[in-house]
Amino acid sequence: MIKDKFNFDNPKFAPLRETSRNVIKAYQDANRWFDTTQEYVYIEQGMLNLSKIIHLQAHKFPKIFDDFVDMLHERHLMGEYPSTEELNWREELKSVDDVFDLIIRIFQHINEALEAFHKVTDNADFRAMALKTEEFMLQNSQSYTKFLELAFRWQNDGGSKTTFDSWCKDLIDD
Repeated sequence: MIKDKFNFDNPKFAPLRETSRNVIKAYQDANRWFDTTQEYVYIEQGMLNLSKIIHLQAHKFPKIFDDFVDMLHERHLMGEYPSTEELNWREELKSVDDVFDLIIRIFQHINEALEAFHKVTDNADFRAMALKTEEFMLQNSQSYTKFLELAFRWQNDGGSKTTFDSWCKDLIDD
């Protein structure tokens, strides 16, 4: 039967299982951790506009991993959704600098997961998946760059929450 052939138990598709799970987990973690981070920025740091920017990004991640899973569906492979650990925000987030450090690490983690998936799909059998994965990598890079620029602006502004958050409002309005 065809469904016995197109699944992760088939040695041809087996290398995709763990790497796809890792990509999905990276995006799920990003969604949850960005949401927690935006809560910290809003409640603990009082930066409404930066929290909105973080929250907007958090809500992009589920759409992205849905698109990733749709790519698996093209080969009749099932998306598997690993559990997400809770972010220990009291340990991770003690300042706005820590917020940007965590965000950058999250984007790096997503890239590492995508790179690993790309590595197992960069062959004749899965060329289309490899190319689509490169699109996910480019999308991740664009978001990474946006937040890296925010981090540099934060550091260059000298740590004035009011000034920086006002500048963030201008970004939202654009």
